[in-house]
Amino acid sequence: MKKAALIVLLFISFTGSSISWDSTAAKFYPLAIGNVWSYHHVSLGGSFCVVVLSQYDFAVRIVRDTLMPNGKRYFRFSNGDLERIDSNSMNVYGYHSSGERIIDSLLAIKNDYFKSYRSGDSATHRINDTLQIICFGISRQGKQISGNGLIGHHYMLVSGLGLYSEGFCKFGGSTETLNGCIINGVLYGQIIGLEKSEQNILLEFELSQNYPNPFNPYTKIKFSLPAVGERHAFHTTKLIIYDVLGREITTLVNEQLQPGTYEVEWDASNYTSGVYFYKLITAEFVENRKMVLIK
Repeated sequence: MKKAALIVLLFISFTGSSISWDSTAAKFYPLAIGNVWSYHHVSLGGSFCVVVLSQYDFAVRIVRDTLMPNGKRYFRFSNGDLERIDSNSMNVYGYHSSGERIIDSLLAIKNDYFKSYRSGDSATHRINDTLQIICFGISRQGKQISGNGLIGHHYMLVSGLGLYSEGFCKFGGSTETLNGCIINGVLYGQIIGLEKSEQNILLEFELSQNYPNPFNPYTKIKFSLPAVGERHAFHTTKLIIYDVLGREITTLVNEQLQPGTYEVEWDASNYTSGVYFYKLITAEFVENRKMVLIK
């Protein structure tokens, strides 16, 4: 009996009132402890984002709930994000050092506009379309949403799964697409990639030595971006390869990235043996290192 009472109290603490809770809208953002999402990330280059620069898979899970100083409970993700659904408005909010900010409006329908900080800054978002799509063999309702913050910013929410895809393009960009998820103990698709951890978010910029080094023809470059200011703040980031004469020969990364640790692979099959340099460039940090290609 005590266990049942505890479950009811937890439900009330997250929803505020069972009367105003819209269970249909909530399915577009299934927040629950233990839920996991795996995404395939693709970094894109060129003014029209048609060149694939790098790609990797990662996962994020909800690890627990946390009571924050504003008196509200949030679900804490493994990467440190804090999110909740307000039962009265059915808006999704994220918690930051300066308070909470809106991420989504789950009651919004086609052609509705709403303000959101999903892309990092306040921007107007619009529900472009609602449609039925097949996800992991099941027909589900989806919402296609675009924002006017990052150029070309768009994403899709899918009922029962949550955030299905997201991307942007501005002289380079990225896309993230759902590989699979575990929702309320049920596996859809597949979970692949390392889990993003809050412990991996550093307080300092770091550019690691590539490995292996010397290499032939593949090598990996790891770098870290710190959390500065708001948790969802983006770093405009470039990772560029130069030859020994200082000429730029390829750009591996040119996009806005959240704080975290990243690893990019360079395929030097089309380049000759010799010394090369790679440089990490952000608004607050610039560093370069040397590597050797031996064929």
